[in-house]
Amino acid sequence: MKIKRIDTTISTDKLSESKDFYIRHFNFTLVYESDWYIELIAPGLPAGVSFTKTQRDAGEFFNGSGIIISLEVDDVDAEYHRLKETGVEICQEIVDKPWGERSFVVNDPNGVHIYIYKSIPPTPEYQVVYDSFKN
Repeated sequence: MKIKRIDTTISTDKLSESKDFYIRHFNFTLVYESDWYIELIAPGLPAGVSFTKTQRDAGEFFNGSGIIISLEVDDVDAEYHRLKETGVEICQEIVDKPWGERSFVVNDPNGVHIYIYKSIPPTPEYQVVYDSFKN
């Protein structure tokens, strides 16, 4: 199997808010919109995020729990300051992670975590673990 594109679809009643959030803060492009479905594509990537209204008559509705969208960027500090200046609430302040990422977290209108990071060298303890997977 050759994967040509990957998308995440989120079930929500906040279609408009979700569209505006990803376009405004992450420069996604709108590629399709109807009254029940919105599709966005990431700038320059074969990846996207879509939003669909729930179609179920019964059952638990999506609340964002358990989903994280990770975005790797060149300058995580610049993105942190840019988003903070636009009023996006920072859920997890910027910090260096021992496994080799400098990151912070914001939530989209649905409660989905957006984990924004840049790769950095891991601590020696994590490097040992990573090296153990190399052939």
